[in-house]
Amino acid sequence: MVELFDTGELRPSADVVCRRAGVSSASLFRYFRTLDELYRAAFDEQIARATALARMEDLSDLSTSERIERFVAGRLDVYEVTVGVGRMARARAIDHADIARALGRARARWLRQVLIVFRPELDRVDPAEVPARAAAIDAVASFEAWDLLVGARAVSRHAVERSWTTAIAALLAAL
Repeated sequence: MVELFDTGELRPSADVVCRRAGVSSASLFRYFRTLDELYRAAFDEQIARATALARMEDLSDLSTSERIERFVAGRLDVYEVTVGVGRMARARAIDHADIARALGRARARWLRQVLIVFRPELDRVDPAEVPARAAAIDAVASFEAWDLLVGARAVSRHAVERSWTTAIAALLAAL
């Protein structure tokens, strides 16, 4: 399923899934009552992989520039691995409440990552300003920003790393 998403097939039919997996539709629906359940299982599997790649640990013992570098690299690693499921989730969230909720939880985890990784800098900010500043950093390094830059504009990973590093450093320096 993930391979189908990665090739741009965001709403594959049961026939397409079965052909790709080499299974019968009876086998497919023995494990998943609906295609939506299968899509959700693929999304959940990718979230687990993304969490492992995201480097959400406390990095406060590193310098600001080292934390920015790790943060950006971690986000890019995740997006490169989960691009198909990321696109599928955003496309299907419009009319599938369970996917919308899962996407909301994933976005909340990304925001928590910003708060953890950049805690030393954010602790110097008026507490009332922290949510907006953290959200701005999160938006700079969001899947949507990455997909636009890489998918639609053909910007290289190295160029994305440089621009995101510059933008995040500027947001943190303004503190």
